[in-house]
Amino acid sequence: MSIDNFNIGRHRWLTHLLFWSMYILVFTGVHSDGDDGWRYYFTIELMGLPGAVLVAYMNMYVLFPWLFVRKRYGWYIISAIVLLFAASLMNRVLSECVFEPVFLSETTHRDDIFVWYFLLKAMLWFLSPVLMFTLVLRIFKQSYYQEQHQQELAREKLGAELNFLKAQVHPHFLFNTLNNLYSLTLQASPVAPVVVLKLSELMSYMLYDAQLAGIALDKEISHIQNYIQLEQLRYGNRLDVSLNVSGDTGLRQVAPLLLIPFVENAFKHGVSNETDAVWVTIDIKVKGDWLQVKVENSHTDLVEDTPAPANLCNGIGLQNVVRRLMLLYPQAHELQQKKEPGRYTVDLKIKLPG
Repeated sequence: MSIDNFNIGRHRWLTHLLFWSMYILVFTGVHSDGDDGWRYYFTIELMGLPGAVLVAYMNMYVLFPWLFVRKRYGWYIISAIVLLFAASLMNRVLSECVFEPVFLSETTHRDDIFVWYFLLKAMLWFLSPVLMFTLVLRIFKQSYYQEQHQQELAREKLGAELNFLKAQVHPHFLFNTLNNLYSLTLQASPVAPVVVLKLSELMSYMLYDAQLAGIALDKEISHIQNYIQLEQLRYGNRLDVSLNVSGDTGLRQVAPLLLIPFVENAFKHGVSNETDAVWVTIDIKVKGDWLQVKVENSHTDLVEDTPAPANLCNGIGLQNVVRRLMLLYPQAHELQQKKEPGRYTVDLKIKLPG
């Protein structure tokens, strides 16, 4: 726990005071193995506290950000040695001139300040652990902040990319639907007002519900049903559509506008280009934690059974939904597309959150 990253009751000074109190107590316990008693060693540790404080804060707020972070390791080592010596010398001055005359006048005698044994002992035994401890704290804190920063950037990038993809889905879907309405108005069809009403419901879904991160699966299915009804109005009796829903869909959530591109694709490539009777079958099933969606449509392009990789999808809508699946359900979805004589199949499985 960093002494500058955790505050007690929002009082930073209290946090630092507690830290240094614990420091004195711990080192007193470590060094009090002689015959002079715990009080004597407590006084000794208190005498060495100014140098430890100097090393700690100079290391954390000056040497680390200005040298270590900038990878000037040679200068950091030299500066750290100078800092340790300066702190040790400061402690010697305070000890000989202030602390010992006041607190230990009866048990000690005056020594020279420049006694190299005492200076080096303080540097290596008392102050170096403080330097290493604060360095490790700063390294961990820096790593933690960098990781948090990278995660925040990743979240922002993910959100921006998802919003961009979703924004692309909207005009793509509206483009197809308005084309349907245009065809009906050219025919002066009496069902055109019904199309406008259904289009209004679709717009409401896209403008409001689709802005959410997750939507009830039932609402997504209702959105698909509205789309199917619009297409049925357009193609009439020559279109056979079957929508089958099973499992507990009421309590499950899914990303909005995630399933409709597959349905759109079935009508766009399997229905609009055919003149004979055509069909589309949509099966939506919730089984355990998995959502299974299977979309099949007829077509007359007789080719051999060849799997179509997901990353080779044609059309803006399918490209977007494949990308959204990768972003929203990484390692939690399966997408297979297969083209057979007279039939095109999309099989999607998504592991839903619990």
